[in-house]
Amino acid sequence: MTQAFEVQLENAYARKVLFALELLDAVTLTRVSQGIRRVTAEGLKYETPITSASGYFVWLDQDITPLTRITLDLGVLPYDTLEIPASDVQIPPPAVGPPLVSFQLQPRLDYAFSAGTTGMRGGLIETRVPPPQVPTPVVGAEVLLRWLDDDNTTWHDAPTSSRTNSDGDFVSILRLGPSDAPDLDADRKVTVRFVARRGPLERRSPDLKLPHGRVADPLTISALTFAWDELIP
Repeated sequence: MTQAFEVQLENAYARKVLFALELLDAVTLTRVSQGIRRVTAEGLKYETPITSASGYFVWLDQDITPLTRITLDLGVLPYDTLEIPASDVQIPPPAVGPPLVSFQLQPRLDYAFSAGTTGMRGGLIETRVPPPQVPTPVVGAEVLLRWLDDDNTTWHDAPTSSRTNSDGDFVSILRLGPSDAPDLDADRKVTVRFVARRGPLERRSPDLKLPHGRVADPLTISALTFAWDELIP
C-alpha cells in the first residue's frame, strides 16, 4: 500500500503533499474511501482533502500547526464514528517514509461479517437489576477481546478495539494473523476474555468459549451481556 501511495503522489503532486490519510476496515484491513461523505481537517487553512485514485485523503502543503482534529462523516457505512485529534496525526519524517497516517474504522453492530470472522456482539451494563427495571448501560467504554495461545498460558490482546454505544452495546472481533495459534477445544471454540476499559480502569470477564470463525451474540450465548461490577479488576 505504501508503494502505491508513493508512486501516485510522485506523479500527481511532486513535493506539495502535507500528509495523506489512509482509512482501513479493521476487519479486512482493506482501504476504505467509497461512501465516506466528508473528511475535514479542522483548523487548517484548506480543510478539505483531495481524494486520490488509490483511496487516500491528501492535504497539500500548508501550515499544519492550526490543526485541531480530523472529523469524518461516514454516511451509512457500518463503522463507528471516528474523530482523530491532532496529537494522533504523527507524520513520519522524510527519511523514515512517505507522509502517510493510517487509522482503522471499527465495525458497528450492523456490520455484515463474512464467514471466518471470530468475535461477539454483546452489551455492557453497570449492574444487573431485576425486571422490569432497566439496567444502566455503560457508554463509551473501550472494549476488546483477549485470546489464549495454544500453549495454554499466554494471553494476547486483539489488535483492534471498539467502544460501547449509547445502549452499552458493542461488537468485538479477533483479527488473527497467519502465525497466530489460538487455543481451540474439541468443538473448535477459542478461549477468550472480554476486556473493558473506562479511563485508567480495566476489568475483564472470566474465560469464555467462542465459536472459531463466527460472531456470537447474546441470542446464542446469554453470557455476552456483562455487568461492570461483576468483571474482574
